[in-house]
Amino acid sequence: MTKQEIRELEEKLIELTQIFCDQKLDSDYKRLCEKLIRKLGRKRDVPFQRGKIEIWAAAVIHALGSINFLFDKSFKPYMTADQIS
Repeated sequence: MTKQEIRELEEKLIELTQIFCDQKLDSDYKRLCEKLIRKLGRKRDVPFQRGKIEIWAAAVIHALGSINFLFDKSFKPYMTADQIS
């Protein structure tokens, strides 16, 4: 896969996560998702070049949500893993 194709996938992934964050979460998650995706895009073996891009978008949000207490009802914003998937 060429660098240009990887950048296109990266931008599509960012777009998907930003739409989700605008609708369901907040600007902090939007910023964190973009930062994580850009970091993944710099790896030697870019992980999101395999598999469905929609699943990667959900995985990025789920991973960040796990770290940032998204699944804890006492924190805002709150969301279940089922809602993400």
